[in-house]
Order: sequence, then C-alpha cells, then structure tokens
Amino acid sequence: MKMIFSLALVMAVTAASLAGCSGSSSSSATTAAATTAAAADGSAETVAKKEEAASAEAPAYEFKDDITIICPVKAGGDTDRNTRTLAEAMQKYTGVNVIVKNVDGGATVMGMQECLDADPDGNTLIVNGTDIFVPYMQGTSQITIDSFKTVGIPIIDNTTVLAVNKASGWNTLEDLLAASKADPNKIEYGGKIGAANQICGIAMNKEWDAGLRFVDVGNNAAKMTALLGEQTQVINISYSLANDYFTTGDFIPLVLLGAEKNELLPQDVPVADDYGLKNVDFSKFFWVGTGPEVPDEKVEALQAVLKQVAQDPDFISTIESNYLNVTSMVGQEAQDYCNAMYTDTLLPYKDEFLAAQ
Repeated sequence: MKMIFSLALVMAVTAASLAGCSGSSSSSATTAAATTAAAADGSAETVAKKEEAASAEAPAYEFKDDITIICPVKAGGDTDRNTRTLAEAMQKYTGVNVIVKNVDGGATVMGMQECLDADPDGNTLIVNGTDIFVPYMQGTSQITIDSFKTVGIPIIDNTTVLAVNKASGWNTLEDLLAASKADPNKIEYGGKIGAANQICGIAMNKEWDAGLRFVDVGNNAAKMTALLGEQTQVINISYSLANDYFTTGDFIPLVLLGAEKNELLPQDVPVADDYGLKNVDFSKFFWVGTGPEVPDEKVEALQAVLKQVAQDPDFISTIESNYLNVTSMVGQEAQDYCNAMYTDTLLPYKDEFLAAQ
C-alpha cells in the first residue's frame, strides 16, 4: 500500500514538473514573440521618425519677392475675378504680395508677351484660357501654351451657357433651333470677334445646323447689355456673370455648352445631348504659366503653392460660389489638358473661323 502511494506521489510530482516546464516554455515563447513584435514596431517607428525628421529638415522654398500675375484682359470679367481670387489665396502660402496686373490688348497677346519678356525669376506669372490659342489659329501670333512653363490649372469653368432674353419667347434649345430653321441666318448671336465665343457660334451652326448669324457686340459686359436691351438675340456667357438676370428671369439659359452637366448650377441646365444633339463643349480652363527660362526649382515651388491653394477652404468656397470647379492639375498634366482642349474644341472649326474673319 505504501509502495502504491509512493508511486502515485512520484507520478504526481513528475506530472506537475512537466506541466511547469510546458508553462514555462509557452511563457518564454510568448515573451519572445512580444519582444520581436515590439522590436519590429520600434524599428518601424524609428524609420517613420527618421523619415519625418528628414522631411522636416528639407527646407521649404522661401519666396522673397512680390509676385505679379498678369491678367491679359480688362478688369471686371470672370478671368479678372478668378485671377484676383487666386492672387489672394497664393499670398497666404507664399508670404509675399501677389499683385494682379491687367494688360489688355491683341486678344491676350500683349499680356502674354509681357510675361515672356519679364526677368526669368518666376516672379511674373500669366493666366489665360482657351483664348490663348485664338491668335495662334489666326496666324497673328506664334505664342501658345507651349511657349511657357506651365504652373498649373486651379480652376475649371463648366458654366458657359447659351442665353436668350425672356421676351424672345424661346424657353428651350428646341424653340431656338426651330425659329432659326424657319428663318435661317436671321437670328443674331452676339459675341466678340476674334475670340473663342465666335468659334463657339461656328461650332453650333456646324453641329446643330443652328443658322445663327454672328454679330460683333464686344466683351461679356457688352454682350449682356446688348441682350438685355434686345439689341442682340443670343449670347454665350458664364452663368455667374449673368446670375442676377437668370435669377430675375430676364435671361433664360437654354443649354450648357459643356461635355457634361454642372451640378453646382442653381438650376438644371440641360446639355445638347439631352436634346439628342452633339455636345458643343466650350467649357474653359483657367491656366497659370510663367516664362520658359524660369528655373525648375521656382516652378515646382509655385506648383506646390497651387496644390495648397486647391485645398484652401476659403478658395474652394469662393470658387464654388461662382459654380466653378477647383482642381489641382500642375505641370505636364495641365499642359496636356490645355492642348487637348485646343485639338478637340477649337481646331476642328479653324477653316470656318478663318473664313469668317
């Protein structure tokens, strides 16, 4: 009996010892795994801290001199308004004065030439849109987007509408086209000769068989005055510029001259495709460039500023209040976008445009 008890005691002690060894082994393995994980986490944290430190050590570009943005049209229009909004936002991120200088003349050529002639220090910028290509199409200038270093495109304007006076009795694009077909080349389309809006008239006539007769009435302000006084019958205009007239109902936006609808607009303006017609896309880009000899370091610093501007809540709010879209295209991407707009939107109507001059 004593032998059996002793044997049982030995077995119990042995089992306890084995259990203790097993527990110790498991605990050691767990500790080792935790140590390895902690080491890995520590290593990752160290790498992250080193990268952060390296980034912090990389000096940001220091803007020292005032920047001038040349707006190549008169004050008061949408290009001028957008330029001043951009200048205010850029000033926040450069820490220097950003000044707008209006240089009107030569269908934007005078302003562009002044930028090209400026010191190649990146302190002189130029803004423009599709009108930059018009003198080139006419053969009166060799300046294009490719003549500059592109900083970027901070704004896309998909708000150009075809508008009529409420007294016309036309409430839809179908109404206008029916009236035009009944009396071809009688309905006046008022615009500025030698500008993109003249090419837009050619495009509408070609793609929709619109039969509109182009009449030179001047810039955007003159177009609205002429339409309000029924001195012309149809104009194309950026929605925000004529917003008051659209709100009162004096003007009716018949169609959005873009490739897609703009959900920011305060009313649902159809595109041509909604009528079973080809979309005539005369949306506009707002491009920023500088001289071709400006050092890449300065151009890249300006591009970084545009990206900051595109994230700025005040800038976004102001731009969207005019129903425009904020974008952050810079460099080659922005340059390619502009050139594609020229190829797709303006170039197909070059022959008819030159014949009409």
